[in-house]
Amino acid sequence: MAVLVIYLTKDQPKDHVSNTRVYTGITTGSSIVSLESSKVDLFATRTAFDNLINIINARSTMEEVSIRLLATHLLLDEPIAEVISKQSFDDLQKLVPDKIKALVVKGDYEQTVINLREYKESNYENFIYKLINYDHPFYSSQKISSKVKVRRVQSSDLIDISYNSSDPGICKVTLEILTDVFIEEYTKIKVNQSDAVTKYFQQQLETAQDKLDEAENELLEFNQTNIIINYNEQTKHIAAEKENFDMRYLEIKLTYAGAQSVLSALEAQMSVKQKQRLNNETIQNLRAELAQVNVDIAVKQFEEEVDSVKEDLLINEIAELRAKAYQLEQQLKNVVQEQYYVDNTSEYGVSNTSILDEWINKVIEQEASKAQLKVAELEEKEFEKLYESYAPLGATMKRLERKIDIAEREYLSLLNSLSVAKLNQQNIELTANLRIVTKPLFPIVAQPSKRKFIVVIAFMIGFIIPAFLIILLEFLDQNLKTAQRAEKAIGLNVAAIFPNLNKVSKKLNVEYIKKRSLAVIARQLILNTERLRVKDKPNTNILFSSIDGEGKTKLARLLLEKLAKTGYNVLFLTCNQVEPIAGVKTLFYTANHAFHRVEEIEDLEADFTGVDLNVFDYIFIEIPGILKHSYPINLFRSIDHSFIVTRANRAWSKADATALKDITEFVKDNKPQVLLNGVEMLEMETVLGDLPKKRSRLRMTVKNIFRLQFFTKNKMTKN
Repeated sequence: MAVLVIYLTKDQPKDHVSNTRVYTGITTGSSIVSLESSKVDLFATRTAFDNLINIINARSTMEEVSIRLLATHLLLDEPIAEVISKQSFDDLQKLVPDKIKALVVKGDYEQTVINLREYKESNYENFIYKLINYDHPFYSSQKISSKVKVRRVQSSDLIDISYNSSDPGICKVTLEILTDVFIEEYTKIKVNQSDAVTKYFQQQLETAQDKLDEAENELLEFNQTNIIINYNEQTKHIAAEKENFDMRYLEIKLTYAGAQSVLSALEAQMSVKQKQRLNNETIQNLRAELAQVNVDIAVKQFEEEVDSVKEDLLINEIAELRAKAYQLEQQLKNVVQEQYYVDNTSEYGVSNTSILDEWINKVIEQEASKAQLKVAELEEKEFEKLYESYAPLGATMKRLERKIDIAEREYLSLLNSLSVAKLNQQNIELTANLRIVTKPLFPIVAQPSKRKFIVVIAFMIGFIIPAFLIILLEFLDQNLKTAQRAEKAIGLNVAAIFPNLNKVSKKLNVEYIKKRSLAVIARQLILNTERLRVKDKPNTNILFSSIDGEGKTKLARLLLEKLAKTGYNVLFLTCNQVEPIAGVKTLFYTANHAFHRVEEIEDLEADFTGVDLNVFDYIFIEIPGILKHSYPINLFRSIDHSFIVTRANRAWSKADATALKDITEFVKDNKPQVLLNGVEMLEMETVLGDLPKKRSRLRMTVKNIFRLQFFTKNKMTKN
């Protein structure tokens, strides 16, 4: 893996990093809202910085940066190192189709950006949309976002932004564009927030202004309709006028009553004939005419008081009417004097002429008072109408004034809120003005490559993962595999192990390994036999297994052939049909229903005709698997050795242990031994030593290192 990583990263481009630092003023910036220093809200400050960082990392920001970067490069006629390298410029010219190049407006950066943006938003299948949303190293919004790093400088108002790219020019330009885009976006968001508030209050203020104007116009129309200048003063004036009228009205009534009472007294002093003369037609007509003139005078005087426009005209008419009244009075006096010519009267001590003059004066006074009473009654009705009209006008006016007051207070409140909103808007525009403290620089030195680190990681992974898998598989593997595991699982000693000859590398010498393995088994068997051999009696052995297919027959064939070649006389008893073994006497027996009763070799159902068992050095009896077949348990006690053959590539089950337990408990001290068949070649080295194999010097060195053998035999010989 390390070599593979080295090969794959041989042409890896080097990264260049550019940085910029921006002052935000979120915490310590000046404010026009309050000149006093305010307490710092840590939560609000953290939220403000999170918002700013999220705006920088937003997908819309990265897409805008991609479009502007593409526009910047397409506007170039030739590569400029500070903007784009020649290789990147040539790759871009090959990549961009002609219809995209046609969108470029030479010398007009803003229009080019607009054209590219509109083309990108036209559909989801166009070149620019795919370029921005796929994985181009320079123009992909995802790639740009993954290479942008934003962090707050400790607890200050500064933020650091870095960007890395394989092209130093693109690195610098991308960071410049990113800075411009996010400052514009941040300012736009902050200003739009305050604009929305200001527009809201402006709209509400206009609505409140309309309500106030409507209420004031309603009051104005009400005053015009009801001829009201100042309702309070007018009502005071009306009340005062009413009070004066009531006094004058009372005086008129008293005058009229007094005149009428005097007339009654004077007429009581007159005779019937005198009364008849005073009531003649001429006098009555003059009185009626005088009364009408007095009424007209009173009416004109009332109109003069009410209507100031016609004041001059009414004054003239009143003067004429008064002159006419005077003439009528004189006519009335003359007529009365002609009708009554009397010198004296005894009643009241006055003369008849005095009574007549008094009567005439009282008649004139009565007629005048009577006319005034009529006019006063009309005037009283006018006052009543005026009171009837003014009484509800007051309530209506108070309601209208209250409506104006509410509208005015609402207007003033909104006006104050609008002033605060505009002040806050100016403050936001002031605080949202982010300033670049450190401009992006053109990186001339590439960043140190991580190739070595990646190679080391690859090496560690290539070592740790296989080692872990090997250990895990070894831990989970329940197969017998080795002699140690077989002894631990079965509970018996392992007499010998034999390799798996079916899976052998071509580099190994198979015949050598087979011969060496058989020699080890034979040597072990011979050593055990010679130690316990009884003179003139063969060494008897049983080969058995818990299940069939463990390789008993094949192993017995190889072992017996080896013993025969060594010079021993060997007898092989088996129930399987096998080919004859060179140098070995083979007899076949039948494992019938009485097989389990066999106690001696001679009890086997075999053809022992002409066979003397004592002439053999070794006798091997192969019996079938003890789990599925009956077996002669007593025979195990009468033989010298017993060997259980089992494969190394299988697990030792509880059924195997139970079947073997019956035999071990029966034979007691003469317990069977294990022949582990089919072990891996690596395990054979524990018995045979290094196997003959073609190995490279590197492999031999690594193997010796793992074995902590730092000096080989050859080196020691040389020394």
